[in-house]
Amino acid sequence: MVSTRAPTKGPSRDQDTKPAKVTSKKRTHRKTETSNTPKKIAPTKKIKKKADDRHSKQESKSEVQDKPSTTDSKSEASTYPKIDSLIEKYGAIPLSNTALEGLQSPKPETILALLLNAMFSSARNSHDLAAKTTATAIKVHYHKVDALRKSSWDERTEVLTEGGYTRYREKRATGLGELVELIDSKYDGDLNNLLPDLSTDSSPSEIRKRLKEIKGVGDVGIDIFVDTAQAVWPCLAPFLDPRSANTADALGLPSDAQILWECKEIYKDPLRMCRLASALTNVRLDKREGEFK
Repeated sequence: MVSTRAPTKGPSRDQDTKPAKVTSKKRTHRKTETSNTPKKIAPTKKIKKKADDRHSKQESKSEVQDKPSTTDSKSEASTYPKIDSLIEKYGAIPLSNTALEGLQSPKPETILALLLNAMFSSARNSHDLAAKTTATAIKVHYHKVDALRKSSWDERTEVLTEGGYTRYREKRATGLGELVELIDSKYDGDLNNLLPDLSTDSSPSEIRKRLKEIKGVGDVGIDIFVDTAQAVWPCLAPFLDPRSANTADALGLPSDAQILWECKEIYKDPLRMCRLASALTNVRLDKREGEFK
């Protein structure tokens, strides 16, 4: 059992939603028909492989039907050259300044690290302090469920103090213990299971609803998480948090995420969209708007 509370303090205050239905029709697995020729592959595996193949073909077919060719549609897309400059100068991949590995992979460690970053960044602290706290937590492997689970309340408090997170550190130390308990009990130790179905595009609104169940992650924290996680969870793209949208408007760019998503400089690339959101955040925090007006 993870220690979630201070030894000298009383209990801290602090519905599974149904999975999103897959719209594409899939044939229910049935027993394979008897064949006169012996099969080396187990029937269930063969059926699963065929189902997966059908799913892949359906996705490919859907893409061909629903989307125009990349060359034709991209050549007709709107263009905003300023975006390239923004991404190049300030569009660092989230958490690239930490010891986190696999920044562009949806590994359990990556998702948890992005959630910790959102929790610290949405608190009433400076951006630099939040970044330092996140980096410190990752340094001691709190982005790994096993390490966070084994940590004591006192140890978590010390880590937060080292990261400069002195305000409400006791409450946050308790919250981190409760977080890992939630991940274990509800998502089998992996936040990727928060997605209704990893093989399909999950509803962003459904994901936000589930994120709200995590104590210490409010609307601002969820916006930060979606901003940074859309590169590894493409179903969240395109997204631009309200403050970044205002910054885009101030720089003479569209504030509508969908318009930016379809422009030549982004063109439906989740990583590029994530880096643009990162760039707009950094420009706002560092007051660099004048460079792009």
